[in-house]
Amino acid sequence: MKYSNFEILAMIVGAGAVASSIFAPLATGGGLSSAHEIVGQVLMLLVLFCGLQYGRKGAAVSILVSIAIYGVVVFSLSTKTIGTGTAAELLLLRSGVYVIVGFIAGELNVRLKYLFAKLENHDYVDDVTSLYNTRYLAKLIERSLSEFDRYGHVFSISSIHVNEDIFFSMKKSAFNKVVRELGNSLVRGNIRSADEAARAGGAFFVILFPNTNFDGATIATTRIKGKVQSYLDRRGMETSNEDVVLTDVFEYPRHKENLDIILDRLQEYSSNGGSREKSMM
Repeated sequence: MKYSNFEILAMIVGAGAVASSIFAPLATGGGLSSAHEIVGQVLMLLVLFCGLQYGRKGAAVSILVSIAIYGVVVFSLSTKTIGTGTAAELLLLRSGVYVIVGFIAGELNVRLKYLFAKLENHDYVDDVTSLYNTRYLAKLIERSLSEFDRYGHVFSISSIHVNEDIFFSMKKSAFNKVVRELGNSLVRGNIRSADEAARAGGAFFVILFPNTNFDGATIATTRIKGKVQSYLDRRGMETSNEDVVLTDVFEYPRHKENLDIILDRLQEYSSNGGSREKSMM
């Protein structure tokens, strides 16, 4: 199953649950749920959709918007059908529900997309980090090139490379743990759901930014680099030297020659079996 299919299935189930809660009173001879309950349920569906589609940031924004809208609705009714105290309790309860639903949906977006890719085709996912590997990244870049030819959509690619000399005293298991945390928490956890992250070997990560120019990709890459440096500093690794964490950013077609070289190396890397110990660039 692809993640997009899972997303559709989750939305269908969520919509069914919301509809059931709205129309359930009719089965017992009552009327429809109150207006604020209907609004609250629909907003919960909005939070679910934004979390599944846009990840953590989408969930966070939708939670704030939903709380604001529900607050306006419930307090506008406080002078008519319910008291202010009850309205405040309802808002607090709904806010908690939105936060829980948004958190779960956002985490599903971040984690399940790569898991489904791994289940569908194990050869496309890195064993250590569960990020995409270079074989699949090459396919994604080719798809972005095709979309540029058709629609003129620019895209950017950035690389984040941690000099492995700082890991020389680590055992392989400890090194893999650090790489896993770098890939999952710091790289994948700080990009949009539309962006794609891959591990190219060692502590070398590549990010594809669809519909993103050089400036936008540079800002995102610089932010991730700072988080990587902070993480390594907390583990007692010195990152003050400029060659410890290296980054590059390229935009297509602005840096066409650079991206052509990257794609050739990705394809060569994949044809050689995608050894995790090789370096792409």
